[in-house]
Amino acid sequence: MITSVFFVILTGLAMVAYPGGSKYDRTSVHYNIFLNFFSDLGTTITYSGKQNTLSNILFIIALGSTGLVMIYFSKIWRAIDTTSHEHKILGFLSKIFLVISGSSFIGLAFTPWNKFFDFHLIFFKLAFSFLLAWTLIIIFLQFSNRKMRGLVIVNIIFALFLSGYDYFLFTGPNFGSEEGFEFQAITQKLIVYLAIVNLFIQAFGIKRFLRSADFRRNGMKNFYV
Repeated sequence: MITSVFFVILTGLAMVAYPGGSKYDRTSVHYNIFLNFFSDLGTTITYSGKQNTLSNILFIIALGSTGLVMIYFSKIWRAIDTTSHEHKILGFLSKIFLVISGSSFIGLAFTPWNKFFDFHLIFFKLAFSFLLAWTLIIIFLQFSNRKMRGLVIVNIIFALFLSGYDYFLFTGPNFGSEEGFEFQAITQKLIVYLAIVNLFIQAFGIKRFLRSADFRRNGMKNFYV
C-alpha cells in the first residue's frame, strides 16, 4: 500500500523533472501527457537531446520498488482460499504469474527504451500480460471466499480495462500516426495507474481480511508456510 502511494508520487515528480521532448514535438520543454509515453520518463536522453538523469532515477526507483513488492505480494493467494487441491494449484500459478510480472517491472526500470528498445518492449508486454493472468486467477479464488466479494468486483473492473489494453497493445492502433501514438500514450498511462490503484485496493482489502477473527483462527498458520 505504501509502495503504491510512493509510485504515484515518484512518477509525478519524474514528470515534473522531465526536461521535455516527444516524438512529435521535439522542442517542448515539459512532459506532455498526450505525446509522451510513460516509459519516456526512464530514458537517459530525451527526444530533444537533453539529459534525463533525475527523471530516470525516479522512474527506476518507482518501477523497481513496485516490482519487488509485487514479487513479495505474490504469496497473498494463501490468504484467499486454500481449501481444495485445485485452488492450491491455481494459487501457485498466480504466484508464478505475479513473480513474472513483478520481475518484468524491474526489467522495465533498468532497460531505458532509447538504449534497449527490444528488451524494454518485451518486459512491458510480459508485465501486463502476466498481470492480467494473475488478476483472472485471483478473481476466481476471491469469488469462492464470501468475505472478499467486494474485491472481486474491483478486480473484474480492472481486468476488463486491462484486457482491452492488452488487446490494443498487441493489435494497434499503429504507432506510426500521431493519432495512434496519442491513443497508445494516453491508454498506457491510464492502465499503469489503474494497476497501481487496484494493487492498493487489493492489499488494503486483504489486510483487513488477515485481521479478521476467522482467518486468525483458521488460516494464519497456512499463510506463513
